[in-house]
Amino acid sequence: MDSRPLVQVRQAVKTYGSTRALSGVTLDVHSGEVVGIVGHNGAGKSTLMRVLSGLEGPDSGTIEIDGVTTPPGSGYPGVRMAYQEGSLALELTVKENIFLSSAGWMPRWRWHGPAAEQAIARLSEIFPNHSIRPADYVDDLPLADRQMVEIARATITDDLRVLILDEPTESLSGGAVEHLYNYVRKVQDAGLAIILVSHRLKEILSVCDRVAVMKDGAVVKIYPAGDVSEQGLFDAMGGEVAVEEKNDVAEKYAFDGSRPVTVRIPMAMVDGRPTEIVACEGEVIGLAGIAGQGQEKVLDRLWHRKRGDVEVSDKCAYVPGDRQRSGILPIWNVAENLSITALSRLAKRGIRQIDKEKLLVAEWVDLLNIRGGAEAEITGLSGGNQQKVIVARAFASEADTILLDDPFRGVDVHTKVELYQLIRTEAEKGRTIIWYSSENSEMQHCDRAYVLRAGRVAGELHGAEITDERMIAMSFAESEELTR
Repeated sequence: MDSRPLVQVRQAVKTYGSTRALSGVTLDVHSGEVVGIVGHNGAGKSTLMRVLSGLEGPDSGTIEIDGVTTPPGSGYPGVRMAYQEGSLALELTVKENIFLSSAGWMPRWRWHGPAAEQAIARLSEIFPNHSIRPADYVDDLPLADRQMVEIARATITDDLRVLILDEPTESLSGGAVEHLYNYVRKVQDAGLAIILVSHRLKEILSVCDRVAVMKDGAVVKIYPAGDVSEQGLFDAMGGEVAVEEKNDVAEKYAFDGSRPVTVRIPMAMVDGRPTEIVACEGEVIGLAGIAGQGQEKVLDRLWHRKRGDVEVSDKCAYVPGDRQRSGILPIWNVAENLSITALSRLAKRGIRQIDKEKLLVAEWVDLLNIRGGAEAEITGLSGGNQQKVIVARAFASEADTILLDDPFRGVDVHTKVELYQLIRTEAEKGRTIIWYSSENSEMQHCDRAYVLRAGRVAGELHGAEITDERMIAMSFAESEELTR
C-alpha cells in the first residue's frame, strides 16, 4: 500500500438548503485498498460519493485525488462510479451507453464496433455467462442486467484509478455478487483503489480492508475489517433496535391458517401435481428462492390480473422493485408522492380535504422518520428514504392486499427492522401481504414462504421451518418437473 493516500478528504462540508448532508468528512483511501462505507440512510454516503466523483463540489473543506484538487467539468481524472440508482440512458442500447461514457478515448467515427467489443469483453470478465447483448436496449433489460451494465460501464476507461461502487449488489443474484467481488479483488491487486458503499455488512467485512462508519454526515469510526463484527458496525452507526433471533421471529409470527383465503394463484404442475400459492387474511407470505425464478411474475400476475385466473382483492397496492423507473414520481415532493393513494378516501363529496392529507402525511413521515420532511423534493432524498415514501404510500392506501417487490433493497439495517414491524402491525389489522425479497433471511419474518424454482413452487415452509438452509435446499432440490 502506498504511504501517500490516493484519495484525501479533509473536513468536507456539503449542504442542500437547510439539510447538512456532509458535516466535516475526513477520509483517506490508498492505492490497492478496498474501503467500505457504511451508515444508515441519510448518513451522507451517497453525497460523499458524488463529491468524490466530481459531480458536486464541497461547500468547504478539500478533496484531493491523485494530486488533483479542482476537477474539470467531467469529474476527477481516473475516478469512475457505478451508481445505486443507475445512470444509464434507458432509451439507448448497451453499446450506445458505453460510448457515451467513453467517448473521450473511443473513435469518433465507426465507434459501434469498438463500443460493442468493450461492452462484451468487460461484462464477460466481471459476470461470466451473462446473456446481455450490445444491441439490447437498456429499458428492455431486467433490473439485475441493467446493474451489470452499470458496473461494467464504470470500469471501461483508459485511466481508471479509483472505482466507486454505490450499493452495487442490491439487484444482483448470489452468483453475480460472487463474480463481482472476484473482479474487485483482481483490480485491487492491480493497484486500483475501490470504495464500496453497501448496507450488506457481511459483504463489507468479507471484501474490504478498512470500513468507515458514517453518521449525521461525518465519518465517526474507521475500523480494520478484521477487527470489527457486524454488530460492532451496527452499534457504531447508532443502532437502537436489536435484530430478532431466527427462532424468536418464527415463534412470534407462527400463524394458525384458520382465517379466510384472500389470495389464490394457480402455479405450474410439479411432478404431476397441481400447485398454487394461497394467502389468508392477515397473513404475511414470502416468495423465496434464487432471484429470477418467477417471484416478480407472481406479483405481476396478482397486480395486473390479465389472465383472470387469480383471486385477489380489487383493493390492491404494489411496491415496485425498481423505484426510479416505477416507484417515485420525480416532479412531486414527499407529501404528494405519499398521499396520492389516499386522496379518494380522504376526500369529501369529491373535494380534497387538504388538512386531512397533511395529517396523514405527517403521521407517516414521523412514523418512518423520513428525512427531509413532507415538503422535501423526492429526488433529493437518499435511496432508502425514497423507499420509505413508496412503502408508506402503499400502506396509507385502502388496500386489503399489499404486494412488495424486494421493498427493502438499499435500505439500512435499522430502517429494515422498523419496516418489518410495520408489516407485522398492518398484518395484524387484517391486511394480506405478499412479499418477495432477494435476501432469503428476510423471509423469516413471514408466516409462510413459498420457494420458487424455474417459475414453479419447489416447496412451502411454515414458521420455524423458514431458514436459509431449508430455502437453499429447496431451491436446488431435484425434481423431474423442475429440471426440465
